[in-house]
Amino acid sequence: MDINNQDFRSFLITFFAELFFSVSEKIIIPYFKNLKLSQIEKKSDDFDFVTLADKSAEEYLANKLINNFENIKVIGEENSFMNNLNFNDIDEGYYWTIDPIDGTKNYIKSNRNFCSMISLVYNKKPIASFIYSPITNLMTFAFKNYGTFNYDLKSKLFNKLIINLRFNNKGTGGTKGIPEVYRSKIIKRLKKHTKRLFIGSAGVETIWFVNNKVNFIIHGRVTPWDHAPFNLIIKEAGGTVLMLRDKTEYSLSSNGPILASSNLESWIKIRDLILPFEDEYRIN
Repeated sequence: MDINNQDFRSFLITFFAELFFSVSEKIIIPYFKNLKLSQIEKKSDDFDFVTLADKSAEEYLANKLINNFENIKVIGEENSFMNNLNFNDIDEGYYWTIDPIDGTKNYIKSNRNFCSMISLVYNKKPIASFIYSPITNLMTFAFKNYGTFNYDLKSKLFNKLIINLRFNNKGTGGTKGIPEVYRSKIIKRLKKHTKRLFIGSAGVETIWFVNNKVNFIIHGRVTPWDHAPFNLIIKEAGGTVLMLRDKTEYSLSSNGPILASSNLESWIKIRDLILPFEDEYRIN
C-alpha cells in the first residue's frame, strides 16, 4: 500500500471514482426521495438515523474493498454502531473507514447536502481520503504529502485545491458531544463572535471548507469515518486541524471536540474566541 507510488495513487483514484459512481447509481440515488418510513430507523438518539440505503451502501462498499484489498480491515459506520466498536481496539495497521451516506438526516429530507466517504488509515492516521457527492458527481480526494484535489467524474478534469488564508469568522459544524456544562458556553461564544452556517454533513462541510466557502469547522466529537477524511483533506489543502481542548493532532484514538481553520494563526484566533484561556474545559 505505497501511496508514494504514482501508479498506485492513479489506480486508487480510478478505483474509487468507479466504486462511488456504482454504489450511487445502484443504491444511493434510487432511494433518494423514495425512502419509506419502514426503511428509516433511529440510532443513538432521536436525532440520529440510519436508513436501508445506508446499510445497503455500506455493505456494497465494504464487500468491494474486502474483495480487492483482502488484507485490510474495514471500519464502517453502521457496522461499527451495531457491534459497539471500541475505538481503542483499533491497532496500528491498515484500515479502510467508510461512511456510506454522510448527512443521513439531509438525505431523508431530500436535501442535497450528503456524500459518501472512504479513507485509508495507517498507524491510526489517514494517508488517503475520498469524498464523493452523488448529486454533483464530484470526488474530492487527498493523499498524504500530495495535496487535495477535486475530480469531476463527467469531464475527467482535476483541480488542485488550496485554502484561502483570508480570515472572516465564517464557519460551520456542531457542538454535539461536548458536555453540556461547557457546550452552552461555547455555543454562546460562537453566536457572539462568529457567523456559523448549518450544513449537517461532515463531508460536505469539508468540501465547502477546501473550496473556500467557510473559514472554520468545529465538531463536538470525532469518529474514524467522519474525521479521517476531514483531517487529511483539509490539511493537504493547507488548513490546520487540531483537537480543540489540547491542540494535539487527530488520530483514530482521539476523543473530544476538533477544530479546523485556514492556518495555525486563524486556528488559534478562533479557539481563543470560543474556548478562552480561563475556561476549565481547555487543557492548554
